[in-house]
Amino acid sequence: MIKIVSTYTLDDNLMARIKEKFGDGIEVVKIKEFDNATGEEKRFLKEAEVLLFNKLEAKVEDFDEMENLKWIQCVFSGINHLPLKYLEDRGIILTNARGVHRIQMSEYAMGLLLMIVRRSAHYVEAQKNRKWDPVKIDELYGKTVGFIGVGAVAREIARKLKAFDVRIIGVKNTVEPVENFDEVYGTEQLDTLLEQSDFVVTLVPLTDDTYKMIGEEQFKKMKKTAWFINIARGDVVDEAAMVKTLKEGRIAGAALDVFEKEPLPEDSPLWGMENVILTPHIAGPTPHYMDRLMDIFITNLESFGKGEREKMINVIDYGRQY
Repeated sequence: MIKIVSTYTLDDNLMARIKEKFGDGIEVVKIKEFDNATGEEKRFLKEAEVLLFNKLEAKVEDFDEMENLKWIQCVFSGINHLPLKYLEDRGIILTNARGVHRIQMSEYAMGLLLMIVRRSAHYVEAQKNRKWDPVKIDELYGKTVGFIGVGAVAREIARKLKAFDVRIIGVKNTVEPVENFDEVYGTEQLDTLLEQSDFVVTLVPLTDDTYKMIGEEQFKKMKKTAWFINIARGDVVDEAAMVKTLKEGRIAGAALDVFEKEPLPEDSPLWGMENVILTPHIAGPTPHYMDRLMDIFITNLESFGKGEREKMINVIDYGRQY
């Protein structure tokens, strides 16, 4: 029997999906706070091989309790909040939720792009003020959208964007043809992408290499008419440099769902900027999130149970941090 600790409350539907596949071959116990575990829960923690983990903060001491832990399925795509070196040293397999965000985040991005070109925020404000105030709008047609990071979300946005007759380019570590992309560059050609793009969409994981990878020098390469869109992680951007760029009007604007500090502090200058669209890190959540995550978890649990760990999906490469 495989013993599984879940820090997430699995509802009846999710538990039924697991039980339908594995029957009595698994036992799942929900333990939200390891520090407050009861005696029976502590015994289960010591014996469990698998952890379904949804906590935004992680302490090494939490995992010390799990002496038999062999695999962590993280509910999120981002894993930089976990003690990666510690987990690597223990030989623990780590898998994430890559791909779960594909549908909802692509819809979010499409909404932003259309909102920007059609000046939707202006007209919502005009309606609230009962003001008839026509302003010039634009089109997506013929624009170039550049993606920093060409993973599952970027590929789904690109697929949807093709219907709008835009040019789509991207940068990724390995240069290779990608469906719906007109051009893919290596990371060393980031400047080339920035110089060409009317919209720059950031979709890279947060790693040592991507920390504040977009700063003042990168913003200087962008068109004055371009918009910067960040739906990756706040720390991939030098926020102070971005604020300076926006204040000076060196790019047209920014649409941001993620920030260096969350919630965004009330005194952040971003709140009051007319060329900024803000949302509170809501691009990823959806009522269907855990159902999609369960597809990954069940697939991986089957491979784990058979000892076929090479068949597990979304396995994190500790060296690359993604």
